[in-house]
Amino acid sequence: MAARGRRREAAERRSPLPDLSWQVGRRAFAPVELLSQDAIEEVHDKALTLLEETGIEFMLPDALRRLEAAGHTVDHDTQIVRFDREGLMEAVSKAPSSFTMKARNPAHDLHIGGDRIVWGSASSAPNVMDLDGGRRPGNEADFQNLVKLNQMLGTCGIICGPPVEPTDLHPSTRHLDMVSDWITLTDKIHRNMTIGTIRAEDGLRMIKIAHGLDDEGLRANPRCSMVLNVNSPLKIDGPLLEGATVMAEAGQCVVVSPVALAGAMSPITLSGSLIQHNAECLAAIAYVQTVRAGAPVFYGSLISNVDMRSGAPALGTPETVTGSIATGQLARRYDIPQRTWLGSTSNTVDVQSAWETMFSLWAAYLSGAHMVYHAHGWMEGGLTSSYEKTIVDSEMISMMNALARPIDLADADEVMTAIAEVGPGGHFFGTPHTMKRYETAFWAPMLADWRAFEFWEADGAVDTTHRANKMWKQLLEAYEKPAFDAGRADELAAFVARRKEEIGTTEI
Repeated sequence: MAARGRRREAAERRSPLPDLSWQVGRRAFAPVELLSQDAIEEVHDKALTLLEETGIEFMLPDALRRLEAAGHTVDHDTQIVRFDREGLMEAVSKAPSSFTMKARNPAHDLHIGGDRIVWGSASSAPNVMDLDGGRRPGNEADFQNLVKLNQMLGTCGIICGPPVEPTDLHPSTRHLDMVSDWITLTDKIHRNMTIGTIRAEDGLRMIKIAHGLDDEGLRANPRCSMVLNVNSPLKIDGPLLEGATVMAEAGQCVVVSPVALAGAMSPITLSGSLIQHNAECLAAIAYVQTVRAGAPVFYGSLISNVDMRSGAPALGTPETVTGSIATGQLARRYDIPQRTWLGSTSNTVDVQSAWETMFSLWAAYLSGAHMVYHAHGWMEGGLTSSYEKTIVDSEMISMMNALARPIDLADADEVMTAIAEVGPGGHFFGTPHTMKRYETAFWAPMLADWRAFEFWEADGAVDTTHRANKMWKQLLEAYEKPAFDAGRADELAAFVARRKEEIGTTEI
């Protein structure tokens, strides 16, 4: 038995890696139209009325001055902005409907718009977990491992932020380490840290070094993104507005994203949540366009509900699906790319975590989303990133991407010949038609085990979560740092070291 176990372990170590090639996601189906056009126009009109009469709080004096200069009514004491609807819609109309984000590796450029859909990493979870170490606070080692894992996975198109927060690093200089790791451990597009002007400007200077750009070159195409969360209801925090101002001035991508959790941060009905969510999106997008007309933005949403028994967020619910589809209709009404999210409320990698994520997958797919944040490993309502769930999510995303394979009738004549050759009661395993295609005809799983029960049982009866545990370890073992110009790497390291010395432990 011991020898048999050793042979199995040796075979596992030698097992080949799955296909990790870059996957460009495309939606196979047209977005769903859940609401009538009249209903969409009612949500639009009521959102504008809300912005005219109630307004929204912008907690940054510079933002207030810019919006007042644009013709909106500002109360500087309360920081409430009441928008002129015509001026607001004129600003919103300047947002581009499509754009290209440039990666350090041109093979990983992202073309945003149309039927393309980009699935990103998890972001900003304070905790991390795996089968070996359990649940623990975020730290630098796990941050780096998850970044490497997302670099390896062809389903991950963008590093949406820290897959887990490296809480063992000093908060005043943590942004330097994170952006440096995103630049050097991956060659994909990544987020910039934008809580406040200093972090945003440091990150952009690092990106200019890495890409060999001056200010004008950076403005030519977005190279990174940020998330401008609205502190729902109806409040946008000053440090995020500072970061958004820096990013918009530099032509970088601002992902506007209210968090509409019905029953807590937005009205308990989806109708009320949509009205508030739309108002918050339009106000923030208008501000970004006031800073720089044509700056790339996403009409983003994290729309779902809370568990009214506990007050905790509930992700991957039916309300997630209907809410996301409705926000997709609103994004198309304004001709702005949409950003959604994946996630699960489950506390472990189990059946619940899978069905909640699958509901979120379909929500993103059917809503017409162009960018999906938190798509690899986000659990526990956003409080935890899981190594095993990262692999499970990649498998599910790969399945969704495979839906876009066309049904090609170019082989129809060969099909007729094969059917005639096999005849009644035969099989197609050995026909020339099958032999030419058997390696590429079907989507191939990375994780799923399709063998008969007897073979699975004889091989240890390993369940999906434990197969995912084995897979992420194999991927990290196979990880190789992407190529990076040595001179730029040295310049980047010198900049980080200098800025850490300048900032020290000063709170920023």
